[in-house]
Amino acid sequence: MFVLKEKFFYLSKNNTTDEYLRIAVYATLLFLIPIFLGHQLIVGVVVNALLIMSALEHSIKKMAILCLLPSLAVVSTGFLFGTLTSFLLLMLPFIWISNFIIAFISKKLFISKGKNYFLSITFASIAKTIFLFVSVTILFVLGLVPLIFLTAFGILQLITAESGAIIVGFLKLRKQ
Repeated sequence: MFVLKEKFFYLSKNNTTDEYLRIAVYATLLFLIPIFLGHQLIVGVVVNALLIMSALEHSIKKMAILCLLPSLAVVSTGFLFGTLTSFLLLMLPFIWISNFIIAFISKKLFISKGKNYFLSITFASIAKTIFLFVSVTILFVLGLVPLIFLTAFGILQLITAESGAIIVGFLKLRKQ
């Protein structure tokens, strides 16, 4: 995390300890932000930004667990979706996979393949959105989720994913 790389936040000279500290901070934020921010657009933007930042800083293996936390927080509180939270339970595996998709593709294209950051995150955001929208469409056709989920897991996902990714991009540019 950009803030945590400042010298005064380091607790030790051990890089492994520092890495686990940053992962713990990401985990805490990814769990608490959906609980306290409350609005789907704001939560989505911040969560996607944190997922991308964590993916760029850590191995996919180490950050994969982080992909689970935001939706677990939403389900545990019922805050974002209210009475529709029970339907959200059906979406959990798809949300987890889509969070992993944006993290993995962002890292793979930008870090591993050396592609342009904004091209990488656009592709990752679109892949996440397509996966979620196809998943929710199938569940809707089967009568398992309400119509409103098509919007919540369609265009809103693209907006929040791309917005979060753009914020990370500007933070990266500012840092250079």
